[in-house]
Order: sequence, then structure tokens, then C-alpha cells
Amino acid sequence: MSQTKEREGSNLVLDYISEILACLPNLLYILDKNCIFIGANRNFLELIGLKNPEDLVGKTYKEITQLLPWSEERIQQFKHEDINSLVSGEVVEQKEESPVIDSRNNQILYFQSTRIPLINEDKKVEGLMVILTDVTERKKMEEQLSKVKEQLQKNNAEVKIAEKKPLPFTHSKIPKILMVEDNTIAQKAAQALLMQLDCQVDIAESGDKAIELFKPGKYDLVFMDIGLEGTSGYVVSKQMRKKEEGSGFRVPIIALTGFEAEVVKYDCVDYFMEGALTKPLTSEQAKQIIQHYIYDIDIPVRGLRSTKEAGH
Repeated sequence: MSQTKEREGSNLVLDYISEILACLPNLLYILDKNCIFIGANRNFLELIGLKNPEDLVGKTYKEITQLLPWSEERIQQFKHEDINSLVSGEVVEQKEESPVIDSRNNQILYFQSTRIPLINEDKKVEGLMVILTDVTERKKMEEQLSKVKEQLQKNNAEVKIAEKKPLPFTHSKIPKILMVEDNTIAQKAAQALLMQLDCQVDIAESGDKAIELFKPGKYDLVFMDIGLEGTSGYVVSKQMRKKEEGSGFRVPIIALTGFEAEVVKYDCVDYFMEGALTKPLTSEQAKQIIQHYIYDIDIPVRGLRSTKEAGH
């Protein structure tokens, strides 16, 4: 009787563990000692288009290759790593996998893998549990931070060179600039760049915030990201011009775009902007824009496509 209760208790524990594994946010699958699939969590089943765990049991890697939206070559690499772990019996933790391309949307995915051999009482390998953690967003953030770091280093070098040269003007006025940008990384890069040029900078992370901050005569210059989420820089620019009506003020508005500035400049005419620059904004460009539009010094701005060039 006691043995029956013990078995029932063990089964309950196993069912509980299975339910926990099924709900894990990672991709998880389990192989037997012959590299045959015997289990997986819900995310992995969903990835290969299966509803029931029983439908996976007994499938080979060859069969799974037909179901996974990844290349056959990449799947074979996973199989190779799995076999190595089954043979060696060694745990492999947090291994950075090579990128995987999802054929459904051509998105590049990055995974960190953990392989845990399942050892029996005789210390023999009976199977393998593989956990794939999606680190794609972290990778993208690291790449963005790397680009920002490179840009800031470049900007620092440009500012140091500029400091060695005597400026052709002296002004006591500190430029006040509004930067309208919804990307956090780009915000920080632009803010650091403009602060290095002794500007006061306000950041608006949305069109609504930009309109809330903006008042006629408050800013000497506005940098406007065209591709704002939920609206566009064109619309926000037009709203700013509406607020300026009858005030006697007209702030220079420079469009920042990920597209070719040569094309965007024609839209700038319709939305009362001074011109367009292709991202990223450099220290040299920022300095030239400040000189040209705030201090009225007649110098060209590298890369600026002015609305004057559009025939207006």
C-alpha cells in the first residue's frame, strides 16, 4: 500500500515537473540516447507546427528538418552539437550559437544553448535535454550600442579637432535645441553630440511630447525624426508651424531620415521644414547647422539637402 502511494506521489511530481518544463519561455526539447525526439515544451511544438507532445515522440532529426523553419545546414549543426553532448556526457552551458534565419519572415535569430545529458543510476547517458534561449533582442541592442560607441568616439575626435582650430565666430548665446526622436539609443547619441557642442538639449520621444514642449521662440533649432512611431515628423512639423502663426517666430526645422535626404527634401517643402539630413547626424554637420541657422554664418552644411534646392 505504501509503495503504491509512493509511486502515485512520484508520478505527481513528474507530472508537475513536466508541466513546468512545458511552460518555460525558451525552446526546449528532449532526445533519447539515439538522438530521437521524445519530448519538448509548448514553444518548440508551436515552432514545428505540432499541437500534442505525443506527435513528436519517435521523430528523427530528418523528420524534424521538414518541420523547422530553419535551413537544413543549420539544423544539422544543432544535431552535431547534440550528438557530441550525448557521446561525451558533459553539460554545455550558455553556448553562443551561430545565427539562424527564420524562413517564415527572413528574420535573423540568435540563440544561447544549454545541453544537459540525462544520466541514469549506472551513470550512463540515457538522453539529452536541450534549452535554446532567444537572445536576439540582446544581440541587436549590443550591436546598436557598439554603433553608438563608434559614433561617439568619432564625434569626440571631431570635436577635439574643432577645438584646436580657432572658431570664426564668438557668441555668448547658448543654442537651445529640441531633438524629436523615438529611438532611445539615437536619443542618447544625439544628446551627447549636441552637448559636446555646448547646446542645451530637450528630448521629445514622441510627436505628442514634441508639441507639448514646443512654444514659439523657445528653441533655436529643431531636429525632427521623420519616422516617428504612431505619426510622422512631417505632421509634427506642420503642427509646430501652426503654433507659430502670428508669433513672429519661425524656428529652423531639420528633418532626420533613414532614407536618402535628396528624396525627402521635396516633402520638407510641403511641411515647412528647412531641409533633410540622412542619419546619423555627425558632429561636423551639427556644428555647421548651428553656425548656419542659429548664428547666420553663410557656410555649407555637409549632406544637407535644403528646400531651396527643391526650387522653393
